[in-house]
Amino acid sequence: MRAYVEAIVRFRLIVIGLTVLATAFLALQVTNLRVVIDPNSNVPRQHPYVATTERIEKVFGARHVIVIGITPKAGDALTPHVLAKVQRITAALVATPGVMQGSLLSLSARRAKNIRGTAEGMEVLPLMETVPQTRTEIEALRAAVRANPVYLNTILSRDERTTAILAEFNEDQGGFRGMVEKVRPLVERERDASVEIVIGGFPVYLAEVEGYSQRMAFLFPLAVAIIGLIHYEAFRTIQGLILPLVTALLAVVWGLGIMGVAGVPMDAFNATTPILILAVAAGHAVQILKRYYEEYHRLQGDAALPPREANRLAVVESVTRIGPVMLTAGLVAALGFLSLVVFDIRTIRTFGVFTGLGILSALILEMTLIPALRSLLPAPGGEEGRRERERRVWDRITQAIAGWVTGPSRRRVFVVTGCLVAVCVGGASRVTIDNSTRALFFRSLPFQRDDRALNDRLGGTNSMFVLVEGDRPDAIKDPRVLRAMDATQRFLEQQPYVGKTLSLADFVRRMNRAMHGDDAAYDRIPESPELISQYLLLYSMSGEPGDFDSYVDYEYRSANLWVFLKTDSSAYIEELIAKLHAFPPAKVDSGVRVRIGGSVPQTSALNEAMVRGKILNIVQFGGVILVIASLVFRSPLAGLLVLAPLSLAVLANFGLMGLTGIRFDIATALISAMAVGIGADYAIYLIYRLREELGRGVDETAAVHAALSTAGKAILFVASAVAGGYGVLVFSYGFYVHMWFAILIASAMLVSAFGALIILPSLILTFRPRFVFGVTGGRAATGSAILGVVLLAAGLVATRGEALGAEPAPTEIMERNFTVTKVVDSVSQATFTLINKNGQERVRTTFTTTKLQPNGVDNMQMVRFLSPPDVKGTAILLIERSDRDDDIWVYLPALKKVRRLVASNKKDSFVGTDFSYGDVIGHRVQEWEHRLVGEQVVDGQACYLIESLPRRDAVKASSGYSKRRSWIRKDNFVMLKADYWDLAAQPLKTIRSTGLQLVDPARQKWQPMRLESMNIQTGHRTVIQYETFKANQQVKDEFFTTRYMEREP
Repeated sequence: MRAYVEAIVRFRLIVIGLTVLATAFLALQVTNLRVVIDPNSNVPRQHPYVATTERIEKVFGARHVIVIGITPKAGDALTPHVLAKVQRITAALVATPGVMQGSLLSLSARRAKNIRGTAEGMEVLPLMETVPQTRTEIEALRAAVRANPVYLNTILSRDERTTAILAEFNEDQGGFRGMVEKVRPLVERERDASVEIVIGGFPVYLAEVEGYSQRMAFLFPLAVAIIGLIHYEAFRTIQGLILPLVTALLAVVWGLGIMGVAGVPMDAFNATTPILILAVAAGHAVQILKRYYEEYHRLQGDAALPPREANRLAVVESVTRIGPVMLTAGLVAALGFLSLVVFDIRTIRTFGVFTGLGILSALILEMTLIPALRSLLPAPGGEEGRRERERRVWDRITQAIAGWVTGPSRRRVFVVTGCLVAVCVGGASRVTIDNSTRALFFRSLPFQRDDRALNDRLGGTNSMFVLVEGDRPDAIKDPRVLRAMDATQRFLEQQPYVGKTLSLADFVRRMNRAMHGDDAAYDRIPESPELISQYLLLYSMSGEPGDFDSYVDYEYRSANLWVFLKTDSSAYIEELIAKLHAFPPAKVDSGVRVRIGGSVPQTSALNEAMVRGKILNIVQFGGVILVIASLVFRSPLAGLLVLAPLSLAVLANFGLMGLTGIRFDIATALISAMAVGIGADYAIYLIYRLREELGRGVDETAAVHAALSTAGKAILFVASAVAGGYGVLVFSYGFYVHMWFAILIASAMLVSAFGALIILPSLILTFRPRFVFGVTGGRAATGSAILGVVLLAAGLVATRGEALGAEPAPTEIMERNFTVTKVVDSVSQATFTLINKNGQERVRTTFTTTKLQPNGVDNMQMVRFLSPPDVKGTAILLIERSDRDDDIWVYLPALKKVRRLVASNKKDSFVGTDFSYGDVIGHRVQEWEHRLVGEQVVDGQACYLIESLPRRDAVKASSGYSKRRSWIRKDNFVMLKADYWDLAAQPLKTIRSTGLQLVDPARQKWQPMRLESMNIQTGHRTVIQYETFKANQQVKDEFFTTRYMEREP
């Protein structure tokens, strides 16, 4: 060690230069470091609840939902003034990047449908297409919401005083604050004296966590100032203030820089770790500097050396003596923190790696930069040395402790310790294990009040999901499964804190009732799976392909039962899940599996992982310390003695939590690791110094006094610095996480420090272990022992151009396009393939007949489904009417009845596809303003590019499009491609047609044999592939009657 230190001092300028270069490089990497709040990083990924949640989020979405609640100051929410606000906010959210438009839910959202019974059957209409103005229109909306219970307590409270908008967001590069900041301006524009508008939901809390985490930019400099002041009090010298802080700050930069290079983000629970690294690194520097002053004064007293030479020798002697101790203590702490990589929770692994790397960085700097700098600086002057040697409160404390442990009061130490242990055990038994994001913040904060208001008025802003999985496609259409889901919902809604449940069963019940004239006796699940399938098909003819995406997967193999909760307590959810597992209908049958997921069950999984993981963590941390201490001191008893004060600190930590009501959660779980990691330093430094003093041949009383007055005093400095540094977190008003850190870490440091200063020497003097009293020299651990520790540390780390052409009349182009596919009549067979965003498919085969009416414009079309079996025989009759609404009829084989559908909206889905009725029928040319934009080549064909805008708002509302762009072939006027924009002027979908066939050469009529419509917003698409298409087949008019529909093939 001496040769190494001599080399550092000799080449100090090179050492300082290399340190500056390394620091500059790593400081640049800090810019790559981001604070990212990822809820999935706080959960055990292998837990069944977490795996189920990930499955649900992948298939059904519903991950980051922000709830906007609007409550008028007087009256109910169903007024034109309030509903206009709902419509404007909803439209603005549709146009907001990151919002999953297909999942947006409000009274005016496209997804909100009114399933209504009529004398002729069932119709599916938008719940609120335009803002109602008259009393009659408002009462009609009120009746529609009441008739569709799925919307009560979700987007309208039961007392009808509050209406809500639910917006689901994709992951955002701006984090959760970015999500919330996109919503706030939309809400602020609608605030006025007549309404109260609040925002809530899990993303709002995570956004606040991000915000409070960024307070560290202010709190960290304050921690630096406090730690610096404590060091100045310790040394009363400028060098004693500056050197430890410089080293500590560089260690923080190195730790952050390494994290930046590795691309590992920080999170809310690791954002305070720079304070920990700062305090620990400064503490080690204090030990070196304290020993330096000691050696310098000894050399000046023993020999009349020049100050410069005394300075150099003091640096070499102090680092030679303290270096092995510091390496041992530092590596023990670093290894302990790095051992957290085995944790199943990523945020704890990140904390362990970040802290371990920071401490290793500090060790490197303290073994290189400090001796290099200290040898370069001038020697302490007489006045500086006098101030450093002045007796102060630290000396009085350590000498008092030395008197207790060496005198007759030693027995009292054990008695007091026993009493303390008893109190702590009692307190620890009262610790509650509960995770709640709400509980991280003061209840008085505005966003807390807003969230409570939403939970009081609506179903809840937290969620649990019940995933029902069948063993075959269409398993969810089984009436037994749907009845079991329905019974489970009714059971759950009787439980406290459950405000609402939703599932596919709600919609099927409503359809069944609507199809029977709204008779309440039919508000139940039908007996026939075929009828259920035909209801769903019938719904899809007027609804959207993605209306049920939140409730059932594409194959109807899995269903999602959504439970709205008014609490996010993990302790509560454990009780609820236990009740659910005991509920008989929840088990359904052997072919169906039921699993639990959602944001709140994930916190329950976190509880289980923390209890198991914390026990593992303490045992693991203790095992690392035991092995290393035993290796370094060559005695297993040494490891046990080092663990003694640490065990007391951990126990005191849990005892304080129980006595003060602080819950054991993800934040407080990290504190015991800090207490053990830092507290091990104290015990190791003290044992080394005591061995060194005894090795000089002094008696044990003098040795204890000397050890406590040197290493013991430094321990007090370090503990005070850590406690003071974290103490600044009490200024983080509103965020309990920071305040808990301030209280618990301060108490852990004090208990750990006094445990090392009082209990450890008392045990050593009582049991007189040979590894302490058997030494014959003052040297610390041998080089081989230190090498073994270094290798162990290394082993642990290692494991883990559009060309514009001539402008023909655009209206003429569109008129020719409108008629180019209209044949006199046709028969065809086609396969409809519906594909969702995950690539799952639904395949239907159809037989279709068409006939042009005498006006040469309107068509008659009969579509009969040939497969799958549950919809086989279902038929749809479409009669186009130029002068009024089209006629649409549907025949359901399971009911043996024909029902009429409403066809006032051309924007409705055509037989459940991504094509609308308007897309299939064609958009009337005269209702749109057309403009030739230019010419482009599509699929090798020259095309006109025509932009079309609706002439009237009624056309815009009926079609569902605010703009269309069509690529029309120049040679035959067939549309090859079309882009569509929704009512909020956002890109909606693209339609492409390929495989053109000339089906009527005489009239030059063409038919695309493949059509594909892709919904850009939802990722859903539909492919229609014609196997056969024959024109001019002399199709009879009787084919297009309701009577003919009932003739099943």
